[in-house]
Parts: sequence; structure tokens; C-alpha cells
Amino acid sequence: MKVLVVEEQEVIRRGLLALLSTIPEVSATTVAHIPARDDRMSTDFDVALISTSALMSAERAGRAVEHLRPVIVIVPAAEPHLFETATRRPADGYVMQAELTSRSLRTALVQVREGQLAVPDTVAAYLLSRSRGTSSVLLPQLYHLSSRGAEVLALLVAGASNKEIAGRLGISIHGVKRHVSALLSQFHSPNRVHLVSLVLQSGVLSAGDLPGTFPATATAAAGATTTAPARRP
Repeated sequence: MKVLVVEEQEVIRRGLLALLSTIPEVSATTVAHIPARDDRMSTDFDVALISTSALMSAERAGRAVEHLRPVIVIVPAAEPHLFETATRRPADGYVMQAELTSRSLRTALVQVREGQLAVPDTVAAYLLSRSRGTSSVLLPQLYHLSSRGAEVLALLVAGASNKEIAGRLGISIHGVKRHVSALLSQFHSPNRVHLVSLVLQSGVLSAGDLPGTFPATATAAAGATTTAPARRP
């Protein structure tokens, strides 16, 4: 697995490189700044590991970061302004710098590479608190989902990876990514984690729900045929 590390401070770059070197299947490259979209380095990796400070510098310089995907953001401390900065841009996972070990880092990298969410409890709690009070905005969006969009969203909430969603719905992984991107745009979410937290906060779905569990009014508005709720055993 090729990992691109983006961190401004050399001492932290070296520390991350040393940590990654203890993971046998990982080969890492480090840079101080986010590479440009046309830079070969911006595509020659499996997962990018980006510090919050690198994101802040990119914002100040007006540099795009959305072309680096999939990406894990390193949150340096459990501070509200750092959480806000870390979650403002699209990301596929987060890790807390103070909690990093070779085992926890490997777990996050594998999860993100396989299309799953990697979110520490502290980040999840922040995202949930930020999404409170958004139900009145969220529910009308649910009513305008297509039947396929509703299925993809329900599987995301259930914790399914891109590969699992593709297998469940009989579509390609590229098709799954296209649906997820459309959902992020429709719900104005910077990433999958925030999208899932919005839906969970609304109470419309729970993490144990699967496709077919949307309210009848939502699926009817989308032109879908409602089915009996399917739940995990």
C-alpha cells in the first residue's frame, strides 16, 4: 500500500515515516505541501495522510485539496477549532495524532483503502454535535432521493464499504463512488462521516438499518416501490 504523507514540520514527517515503516505492507513518501493536481505525486498513492496544519496552509494559499483521494486527516488535538478545520474539507477518515500507534494507523489505512470510514470517537462526537439542529433541513432532502440513492445512503449508514455496497446492489464500485459523490453534494456534506452523522442525528435511519427501511413518504416521493424492512440478524 502506497501512502503519501503531507506534513509541514520535518520532525513530525520523520516521526510519521518511522511509524509507517513498522507496517510491513506500507511504503511511504513524505512531502511538506499538498502537491498540485497535475503533479504525478497527486495520484501515485493508495491513501494520503494529511495533517491539519497542511490543510490550513493550503486554504491560506488558495490551493485545492479535493483531488487527493482517498485521504485521512491527522487531527493534532481535541480542540473545537482544529476539529472544524479538519472536517471542513472532504475526507475519508480521521486519526488523532496523540492516539497514533502502528496498529491504529494500519487499521485506519486499511479501512479507508477498502472504502470504509475511519473515525475516532472524539471526531465522531464532534460531527454529531455539529449536525444537531439540522433535521429540518435534512428531511426534505431525503424525500427527493432516488430509489438507488436511498439504497446507497442506507448502506452507508449501516457501515458498508464501497465494495460491499457494490456487491449488495449489483453495481460497479465506480457507480457507488458516483452515487456517494452525488449524496455528499445533495446534503452539503464535506465527507461521508458527516453525511452519516446527519442521517443518524435526524432519527430517520439507525446504524442497523438496510435498504427498504426509509419512510414510505420518502420512497414514494422518489418514485420507489417500498418493501418490507430488512434488518440484520
